[in-house]
Amino acid sequence: MKTSLKFKKILLIACLFSLTVYSGVLAKDKMTVKFGVLPALQALPLFVAESRGLFSKHGVDVELILFNTTAEKDIALVSGSLQGCFADLVTPMILKGNGRDIVVVAKTYDTRFDRRMFAVLSKPGSKVSSLKELEGKPVAISSNSVVDLVNEKLHVAAGVSKDTINTIELKNIGLRFQALITGQIEAAALPEPLVTVAISRGAKLLGDDSGLGESQTVLVFTGEFVNKNMELVRGFLAAVEEANRLINEHPDSVRDIMVDKVRLPESLKSKYPVPKFPTLAAPDRKALNTVLSWLNQRKVIHSDIEYEQAVNDQLLP
Repeated sequence: MKTSLKFKKILLIACLFSLTVYSGVLAKDKMTVKFGVLPALQALPLFVAESRGLFSKHGVDVELILFNTTAEKDIALVSGSLQGCFADLVTPMILKGNGRDIVVVAKTYDTRFDRRMFAVLSKPGSKVSSLKELEGKPVAISSNSVVDLVNEKLHVAAGVSKDTINTIELKNIGLRFQALITGQIEAAALPEPLVTVAISRGAKLLGDDSGLGESQTVLVFTGEFVNKNMELVRGFLAAVEEANRLINEHPDSVRDIMVDKVRLPESLKSKYPVPKFPTLAAPDRKALNTVLSWLNQRKVIHSDIEYEQAVNDQLLP
């Protein structure tokens, strides 16, 4: 009888020990995905997925890490501090073309005839009213970025020779906006919602990227992370897709998140329209190849990249 009780006691201790070890393994295996974001309108689904608990719903523990500039975000990604990030088409291809193991897993937003992401504007009171009239005059941009690409394509479409496009470097978007509004610079390329604010303060719209295929935002991860954590990436994308539907079907329910996370100017908080988001898809092949060609021409990237090397569309919902 004593032997039996002793055996049961030993068995109970062994079971408890096994349970403790198993729980510890589970805790150790549970990964927090650190994902870099910018306070941009196009990142709204990510903020909604976090605020509404959609990442957890789809079995993914995600920490969104906010950056004020693209450069800071990209440095964190390259250093290994992030597993992935929100981006435009240009910056991931710069990293990819310089030997970094980066994979685009989804396109989250693009421009159409009725919606823009970027625009070129002249300062309040300027006599310049078209891109053709702007020829040779300096436009504030961030070089080798999507805004640089948009500025060039809009000028060329307006009949301006590439050789006569004049730009000045002003990477900080807030400073670029202020310099335009105060008349310190003749023109600037800006993103929404600052385009709307600038127009309301007297700046003139000279051209925007409505319908321009290269203006896409994407979700990227390191290739190593994708290869080792495919189910986590699937869950991540499923959460973002659900956030897209929530935004499209109930835009007023996410206005508070948009106002808080996107840092809308006070004058726009109550009236700026909540954007609609398309179903997650692979980035447009033609647009990506245009970006790669542009970066190659500028000698910003140092290797040829095929679409299939840069994109993994097998994990989309």
